[in-house]
Amino acid sequence: MRAQTLSWIYLFALTAWPLASNGACTVNITAGNDTSTCTSATAPGFTDTGGSNTLDITATGRISGNVTFGAGNDLVDVNGPSAGIDGNLDQGDGANIFRLNLGSITGSVTQGAGTDVVQISGGQAGAVRQGVGIDNFSMSGGTLLLLEQGDGLDDFFMSGGTITGAFEDGDRAKMTGGSIGRVDMKLDNNVFDMSGGRIIGNLVTGFGNDTILISGTAFVGGNISVSGGDDHVTVSGGEVNGQILLSFGDDSFIWTGGNLHSSVLMGAGDDTALLKNLVNSQLAAAQLIDGGLGNDTLTLDNTQAGNPGLFTNWETLQLDNGSQLTLGGTLTLGDSDTGTGVLNVDGASGLLVSSGVIAPFTAGQAVNVNNSGVINMIAGSSSANDTLTINGNYTGNAGVLALQTALGNDSSASDRLIVNQGVINGTTAIQITNLGGIGAATTADGIRVVDAQNGATSASTAFSLNGTAAAGPYNYYLYHGGVSAGTQDSWFLRSEAPVEAPVTPLPAPGSPPLPTATIRPVPFIRQEVSLAATIYPAAQHLVRNALGTFHERVGEQGRQRETGAFPTGWARVYGGSSRQAFAGDLSTSLDSSINGYQVGTSLVSRTTEAGATQHLGVLAGQSRLRGKVKGLIDGQPDREAGDTTLRGASLGLSATHIWQNNAYADVVLMGTRFSGNNESDRGIKMKTQGHDLALSVEVGKPFAITPTWNIEPQLQMIWNRTWLDSQRDLFSKVSYDADSQLTARVGVRASGNYLVHNLPVSPYVRANVWHSPQGKSTVTFNTVDFATEQKSTTLDLSLGATAAIAPGVDLYAEVSHSQNLDSLDLSGTRGTLGLRVDF
Repeated sequence: MRAQTLSWIYLFALTAWPLASNGACTVNITAGNDTSTCTSATAPGFTDTGGSNTLDITATGRISGNVTFGAGNDLVDVNGPSAGIDGNLDQGDGANIFRLNLGSITGSVTQGAGTDVVQISGGQAGAVRQGVGIDNFSMSGGTLLLLEQGDGLDDFFMSGGTITGAFEDGDRAKMTGGSIGRVDMKLDNNVFDMSGGRIIGNLVTGFGNDTILISGTAFVGGNISVSGGDDHVTVSGGEVNGQILLSFGDDSFIWTGGNLHSSVLMGAGDDTALLKNLVNSQLAAAQLIDGGLGNDTLTLDNTQAGNPGLFTNWETLQLDNGSQLTLGGTLTLGDSDTGTGVLNVDGASGLLVSSGVIAPFTAGQAVNVNNSGVINMIAGSSSANDTLTINGNYTGNAGVLALQTALGNDSSASDRLIVNQGVINGTTAIQITNLGGIGAATTADGIRVVDAQNGATSASTAFSLNGTAAAGPYNYYLYHGGVSAGTQDSWFLRSEAPVEAPVTPLPAPGSPPLPTATIRPVPFIRQEVSLAATIYPAAQHLVRNALGTFHERVGEQGRQRETGAFPTGWARVYGGSSRQAFAGDLSTSLDSSINGYQVGTSLVSRTTEAGATQHLGVLAGQSRLRGKVKGLIDGQPDREAGDTTLRGASLGLSATHIWQNNAYADVVLMGTRFSGNNESDRGIKMKTQGHDLALSVEVGKPFAITPTWNIEPQLQMIWNRTWLDSQRDLFSKVSYDADSQLTARVGVRASGNYLVHNLPVSPYVRANVWHSPQGKSTVTFNTVDFATEQKSTTLDLSLGATAAIAPGVDLYAEVSHSQNLDSLDLSGTRGTLGLRVDF
């Protein structure tokens, strides 16, 4: 009986009474599910291994010593400014939960096997070890010494707080804030998604197919390291101070934002890397992006890279979507196993080259360069000595090669594409920018722009000229092969077709065919030269039509007997068209139309004692010439050059003496101001400005051959000098010079005198021979002169009449046809219609 009573008392003590109770800190220990509460004061450490237990420590309550639970589903909640445990917390196996909001655990927190949860929003604790199982950890504040999540597929979330030491053994982690000393995720297929916060040291994952995402404001102070497996690292923001190490496996690396301050080492395996939307300043901070051994591919997408040495051990380098790689050194493709690689440039991307080399890792192998974009040696360069050397094969896929060249003779400096030992294929347009060249004849191979070296070969259609290459008076065209031995696969710019040579150059697509070989080279003179060379003859034609003859200007002299101040006035319109050829260096021709008007008046007129009438007058007019020009262009004669328009504004004085027998002498001094423009058939324009001074002296005397008809021999001498202002077109300075021109006209006019309705009518026919014996005009493009002869001999046949339509009012008209008498073609017609009124 006594023994039974003692057993009952002992059992009651274990199951019904608290183990310890100090004020408001009560610890309950039974064989079942216990709840212990500590809100103030303290209680000693305890062990409660039975059931699923709850420990709630708040306010100022503390447990002085270690707390140990068993295999149940235990909950420990610490939430008080000075609440906590002075010792270790061991929750044992089971689905345990530990919460720390305020307070502290001076020792460690251990959770055993099971699905455990740790939630930290404040306070401090030592090491937290979650043990085996599928565990969950979240932290928004507070401080831990370290975290070990243990084996199993664990989740980690951190938005604040500090883990001063390591975070180890996690599997799926997301970090938006807070700070961790270092991360070591070890085995399994790990994911670490970091958009904020700081990792002071390294971020490491172990074997498996791991994923690391760095974005936002994340900061990693050490290395990012993934071990074997097919791993993936993306950096879209934040900052990484150390290296990114991807080890062996078929890994991928994506960098779209943020800053790296050390190398990216992909390691062995068939790796891929994508650099997207990056600028050179971001890439400059990275020391190296190394593909490692394997068949690796690096893609630059809308990225600007300034150092080819940044990229090493890549078998394929792809430039996409507006990317640009600056080549001021050597870009090496391939690694020690593969030996070489491929560079692909898409249609929106390009290489910016100063002195670049694209070479294989292993000497003697050949790289492959496929260009659909632009190889640019123009931007950012003030030199025509830039080169890109490709030790291997080059293929253009409708790409562009942009070069600077000092367009001159064969020895002129030029940027060059050099292909060493490879094959040149595809199609590439070469775009030439002239760098200070003034133009000169290329008398040998030409200016080398593509250099095939050491056995390199080139397809005959591999390159064409994009746009116009011109300097001074010359067009430059692209040709496959030079005239010297060993140049048959290189490409040259030529301003002249060579004499027959051992090697026949082939014109590139868009270049003119070479003229038949001769003993003299044929220069490629551009069409704008023929246009400019024709301005002087056009100006002479304009002046000649404005001067006209005495009868074209004012009609029959027998009607001009009025005297006094302003006794008479006149006005006329005129026009015509002609086609005329000119002798000279370019054998130009002008097919033109002309129209104009002229007004004049006698300022004063008087009759001499001998019965002669003298007039002193003034005249003014406007005229315009429009024409099409042909000439010697690119070695081909009589080719279309373009259009010219010339306007003239004239002002002159006239003095006329008419004897009583109607013999006359007429003197005109006239100045003309020119303005106009030229436009070649390819749209290149140039203005015209200038002036002319002309003096005409004309005499004639009629002889009666019947009562109504007279024969009137005529002689006219015209001296004039034209000055044209210097101009500049797209490719050259253009200046002009010309001799004074002397033109003689010998004519004979047969005129009649009739009355129609009691009004006089005077019909006439006339034949003229015009002759300009000498002189030339010269147009100079930079330093090269082109002369056009001024001499010509032509015949005019005219039909005209002067009729009185009212007393003191005469209407006069004339039509004429012109034809050459020398070897220079001329065919033209013109007409004039005038009205003279006696005041």
